[in-house]
Amino acid sequence: MNRDIVLISGALTTPELWKHQKPTFQFRANIHYLDVLNSDSISEMATRFITNAPPKFTLIGFSMGGFVALELMGLIPNQIEKLILVNSSARAISENGRLDRERLLDLIEKDKFDFLIKLMFKKSFINDAKRNALLPFVEHMAYQVGSDNYAKQLNAIINKPDHSALLLGIKCPTLLVASRRDRVMPNERSEHMAQLINESKLIYLEHCGHMPMLEEPELFNQKI
Repeated sequence: MNRDIVLISGALTTPELWKHQKPTFQFRANIHYLDVLNSDSISEMATRFITNAPPKFTLIGFSMGGFVALELMGLIPNQIEKLILVNSSARAISENGRLDRERLLDLIEKDKFDFLIKLMFKKSFINDAKRNALLPFVEHMAYQVGSDNYAKQLNAIINKPDHSALLLGIKCPTLLVASRRDRVMPNERSEHMAQLINESKLIYLEHCGHMPMLEEPELFNQKI
């Protein structure tokens, strides 16, 4: 019998983010995608998925998707058999992080979504050639999300709960993936989770940025 895998994308991305993982997963698992659109609350994103959640599943969350994954871990821990968090965090957003996102909200208010997209994805990749090749694809995802949904996601991130205390109660095997050269999510956020989750393993990907599933898909698939 196939197992179930639930994938949670980050802000400004769609389930297409996992296009290089789908061929690997679909032969061994039923794939489910958690919807991170049309909500300005991490808690609501998680809660509305519960009725559709498989009885037992592996949960994989990227960046903001990891925030949602931890919220689910607090709500239905007995259904989650394995947890994978990619360039994510349990802590509440820092003051600098809040200010950065408020600046992005200001750009949206000023109808500068096109500029915002180029700004965000410029920091997401390390390899220039790969960045140039991937930009049309990630921009396509961003326009599918749209400025209204991205504003809601930014507000959800600004108001995200601190899940640090929850980490101590996680019992399932947990893999934490951190890109060593991530310029979006500091590595110390993954290190903080590794210190508090008892059954966790932290691995570093040395030569990619915030989106390893796109920049180094073969290595990423091998590790997870």
